[in-house]
Amino acid sequence: MEGVVIPHFLHGNSNMERILSAICGLILLSSLVWSHRDAVSPDMAGPIWGPGSGCRRHLAFLEGGTGIEIMTPPQLQGDWVSTRCEVRPGPEFITRKYRFESDLSFVLHQFYYSDNTCHTPSYSLRIRGQLILGAASLAVVGATIAEYELDRISLVAFNSETADHLSSLLNDTCLNHIGASTGFLPNERVHLLNSDRDDYIVDCTPDIGLTLHELQLIRQQSRLETRPEKGQNINWNELFMGDIHSNWASRQTYRPQIFQAPLRKYIENEQECEICKIVHDGSEMDPPSLSRRPQYVPVPLWGEWASINCESKQMYFLTRHLMFLNNSMWEGHYHFYKGPLCRTAVYTLSVKGTYSEPVASKVVRGGTNVTFKTLAMTVMPQHKDIIRTLNALSRGACNQNIWKLGRTYDITGAGNCASIGPEMPLVEYDLLTIEDSPLFGLLMYTGQSPSDGGSKDSEWNRPTAYQEPMVHCEGYFPTHLASGSRNSITDHVILYTTLLCYLTYKLLYYIAGIS
Repeated sequence: MEGVVIPHFLHGNSNMERILSAICGLILLSSLVWSHRDAVSPDMAGPIWGPGSGCRRHLAFLEGGTGIEIMTPPQLQGDWVSTRCEVRPGPEFITRKYRFESDLSFVLHQFYYSDNTCHTPSYSLRIRGQLILGAASLAVVGATIAEYELDRISLVAFNSETADHLSSLLNDTCLNHIGASTGFLPNERVHLLNSDRDDYIVDCTPDIGLTLHELQLIRQQSRLETRPEKGQNINWNELFMGDIHSNWASRQTYRPQIFQAPLRKYIENEQECEICKIVHDGSEMDPPSLSRRPQYVPVPLWGEWASINCESKQMYFLTRHLMFLNNSMWEGHYHFYKGPLCRTAVYTLSVKGTYSEPVASKVVRGGTNVTFKTLAMTVMPQHKDIIRTLNALSRGACNQNIWKLGRTYDITGAGNCASIGPEMPLVEYDLLTIEDSPLFGLLMYTGQSPSDGGSKDSEWNRPTAYQEPMVHCEGYFPTHLASGSRNSITDHVILYTTLLCYLTYKLLYYIAGIS
């Protein structure tokens, strides 16, 4: 193997030396094979590799909808809290605490932070209003559409810099109307909206980017997880609310089509979610402060990752399975379904390609910029409806005359494929982060796609927020490293193995009285 130098003490003439040399050689060879076990360079023209067994079991459980029940209509009464430091487009770092009463009146707390671990609060919002549930959504199966009315919004900034920045965003009319013509003061409550006070309403919230349109799309689901090692079942409720538009200027007019990170229903004395209690105990004047967590920046891209939920995208549902190889190659398997529990498969899209060296983001603290290039794509239709649709297209989709159920088609060089996937080669400018979650383990977040249906096809369109996470389900992942490559690990394996052989060699020589 090029670049590997065998130490001089592994060469010898005596029987003892030959035996020791053979033993050390086998140890060294084994260590090299282990350290390079994933260093396989797949042929881009060949078949796409299948997923690992751990991920298969995880996805099979997820895709069966086992233990998940969608609550229709949603039963919202109670407290709902964030389970992590959430990242919204901008970026904005936020935790949320939402309380709904039995009559659907609500008090919402949004806590904003200056750091990506939600440790240092910058300002808080307290929002009071009324929710009006509507009919089931026709666009997003399993969701309920809703409207809302607001009657009071207050803001508290926690430092002079934030207070000056927020007051600078408001126009003079707003500042005069809310009685803050000279600006905001730290730790002082300012009422942006107060229906009890105001004879007429001046809406100042768009100036600071606040929108509550997330309330317009709601889905509640109950999850039951079996913990055989503890001999118990864990049940919790999740509240999915509409996403925030990726473009700041479009926030006020955007009606959500997908969901943001779910809130979890708070249960008193629950042991499973420490962050839930911290967020729940926070208040408008005393916001929650989460512990700083380990930072993997830039992220080390190794192992396999799979969705933790049946994910809702615009007009469809899917699960994702990504694999990263140590030679800057990656593979992705996207399984599309009918319905929010991912029980009825429609088709599977598989891709593979290369990725750039991960680089720390200069825009999103804690994020990593990675550019993915897709070089090969296959599709497998799995439902008669998609077969009917593909065959009904003029001259057939992707230049295929007839599509058949369960057959895999290589569409890398085919044209007329917009109905299934993008044309190759495809380059996406993405944003990634990795977190160690006490609830799910190691999670990877990839960038949120543009809300207007566009793609991450340029540096300008690189995301500033994340979509739903994937859990690490297969393969080695060095959580003790913030950066580096498998080559550096290989070097350390060789060094330590060589040192071990040398010490063993000297020890046996001493025992045998040879030295």
